[in-house]
Amino acid sequence: MSPVHSEMAKATRSLETVRNAKKYLPSFYNRGGQRDALAWCMHAVPTELLLSFDIECEWPENFGALCAARLVATTFIDIAGQEGYSSELCSYLTTSTGYCSRCAELGEVPPESPLAEGMGVPGMLLGSTWFCEPRYKWLQAMSTRYFPVPVFCTDPLSPPYDADIHDPRVAEHYRSYLLDELKALVVFLEEQTGKKLDVDRFRRAMEISQESLKYWYETLELRKARPCPMGSEDYFTCIIAQLYMLGKEEALDFFQRVHDEVEERVKKGIGVISDEQYRLHFAGIPPWYNLGLFNYLETKGAIGVFESTYYPGPPVEIDLDDPLQGLVQRIWKKACWSHGSGAEAVPEMSNPGTQQVVGREFLIQSVRDWGVDGAIMHRTRSCRAVSWGQTHYRNILEREGIPTILFESDMADPRNWSDSRVKAMIEPFIETLHELKEGKA
Repeated sequence: MSPVHSEMAKATRSLETVRNAKKYLPSFYNRGGQRDALAWCMHAVPTELLLSFDIECEWPENFGALCAARLVATTFIDIAGQEGYSSELCSYLTTSTGYCSRCAELGEVPPESPLAEGMGVPGMLLGSTWFCEPRYKWLQAMSTRYFPVPVFCTDPLSPPYDADIHDPRVAEHYRSYLLDELKALVVFLEEQTGKKLDVDRFRRAMEISQESLKYWYETLELRKARPCPMGSEDYFTCIIAQLYMLGKEEALDFFQRVHDEVEERVKKGIGVISDEQYRLHFAGIPPWYNLGLFNYLETKGAIGVFESTYYPGPPVEIDLDDPLQGLVQRIWKKACWSHGSGAEAVPEMSNPGTQQVVGREFLIQSVRDWGVDGAIMHRTRSCRAVSWGQTHYRNILEREGIPTILFESDMADPRNWSDSRVKAMIEPFIETLHELKEGKA
């Protein structure tokens, strides 16, 4: 590990599999060139369904994170600002919108793109209104101003916090609605591709994703071990396969490799750091331009052992005789898990993807199960959906005796980051953790 930890530092990963993610996930990292059917998609569009139609995908949200990691996001964010898009909007949105504007201006992939082939010209735009407000208009704006292609956006509804999800009438209402939304998406994809849904292929993709999620969940459970075998810097690389590649054999192979490597490290007592002193919970989207923050914490003896953002939740059993019904079962069962965990601050739970909302009860339980000593929360100024409720959850953690710091910046725009300010918060935080450890001893 490099002894230098300055602003905009890249992360040093611990796991061999994660360090070689490009090798194990080639269809994600090597995408590009001519593609017959290309869709730009948002997270929560079910990847298993897209695989059934041979649809290749680009993910503007992930492209925003990639631009941030390569330190080129600000160029596109400024272009979006010149076109009237507020800096208070999601910086993934403004990054991808600025990119689209630059493509339209040049008639080709802009030289500032972190990918030589860019995102490719889409034939359709597939969205989901799940979780955050910009998703309602993001793809419509792209279609209207830059790429005049068909748009389809699902609108998954979630039961309110005080609903009785065990009432059969409530469950039937939401399951029926989710099924109708997915059927409408299937009809749209059939019209755009000229193909019928390949049910057998869809079923197989669902089987693969179920197995992948099981391996990934068990890997996260292994992080309860002391010393912790896997840190936050590895976790935030692994979510690529979770959010964008479920249903692919290579994603299953990747998760199995990660699981086996972490399991082996637990058996041998190998931790991320040799002198593990403090175990941390991290909440929020990380600063993609400075994942080296986690390595900096490790030099202080602190290791990220649990992250509430992108947490997949426990695996659920589903019946895949009818894979579309099986997908609805997975969505609803995971929504019920989130609902039951006390997700009162972020009630958007019916997610066709795999990112689950962590609620109050599970948060308290995770502190105990993962042996958390302290928490770090990143209030992302351009992502209110993720930041909403952090003060509430900080108060819950502190009532449990878990010291918490909350700093504000952004996930993609590094101009909102102050390395000195963040580290000035971390230093006394580590001292507090040390004093609490000494007091307990």
